[in-house]
Amino acid sequence: MTKKLTLLCLFALLGLLEGFAQSPQFSQYYAAPLYINPALAGSDEKPRFIMNYRNQWPSLDANFTTYSASFDVYLDKIKSGIGVVYTGDFVPNAGYSSQDIGLQYAYELQLNGTWTLRAGMQASYVMRDYRFSKLTFGDQFTDQGQVPNLATLEQFPNDTRRYVNASAGGFLYSEKMWVGLAAHNLNRPRQDILPNSKQSNLPIHYSIQAGMNIPLKKGASWRDRQRDGFKEMLIIPTFLYKHQGKFDQLDLGAYFKMSPIVFGAWYRGIPIKPYEVGLGNNEALVGLLGVELNNLSIGYSYDYTISALGSRTGGAHELSLRITFEPPARGRGQRTFFRHHFPCPKF
Repeated sequence: MTKKLTLLCLFALLGLLEGFAQSPQFSQYYAAPLYINPALAGSDEKPRFIMNYRNQWPSLDANFTTYSASFDVYLDKIKSGIGVVYTGDFVPNAGYSSQDIGLQYAYELQLNGTWTLRAGMQASYVMRDYRFSKLTFGDQFTDQGQVPNLATLEQFPNDTRRYVNASAGGFLYSEKMWVGLAAHNLNRPRQDILPNSKQSNLPIHYSIQAGMNIPLKKGASWRDRQRDGFKEMLIIPTFLYKHQGKFDQLDLGAYFKMSPIVFGAWYRGIPIKPYEVGLGNNEALVGLLGVELNNLSIGYSYDYTISALGSRTGGAHELSLRITFEPPARGRGQRTFFRHHFPCPKF
């Protein structure tokens, strides 16, 4: 029985490590702009601070908790955005943690009176820790079950991994529509930790972001949006497609904005492309409620699990906070008038 449990534990551990190789995600992906695409650094043209929190599958032992925080500014004189972003992903019961801190630079080029192009890059330092002492192995069991406080004789491999990561992205937008492309893990850092194992490199994580604004309030211009008291009414269909290794994922849905309230709904999955035979690719239905108050935006979303794991996961809860800061006055106490309206939603 001990040998059988040891083998089961090793298979589970290998599967767990493969799952950890995938990147963390946010349902409110536009509430984490620097996380999804480094070309979005400085995109608000105002100094901006953002915090994100996600608790995925809280009813399971293998639940993921993800945090992110970023700060970015736009430097008008050099048409550039600079940002710093931190992301932490944790599975407490499995003893796993991944922390990533990155610096970003983005350059903005006005192509014509309608379209603007942004190109960005990111360099980050990643710290991954695998606490094998939190796992239970076969030699800690007898035929009567687990023996309390019995230490395992298993030999643990190196339980840390440190590496530098590189990412890049591009973003093309007008006042009403946008499309972006990002690629993370461009240098494909090593992720294997088991001794004498075959070298395993982290797959490149590609993503495509796109959407458009459909105004319900006719005649509003970007100048109107900058005026105090303006109430926007928009429908904003969006999608985010992600690909990493053998995994594909699509978030498809829309926002409805009636200032200061924002509603949103999405479907996550690709039902026509299963992961493997008999393993479907339906993950979640997502609902969002947000509010925008001057320079403050707060959003809450909930993922309802529709995969084979079912409702017993407890879904996923997500919170976002965005604060923008007014730039200094320019000339005779007048604030800077921004050149254009960035079309992406804030949640």
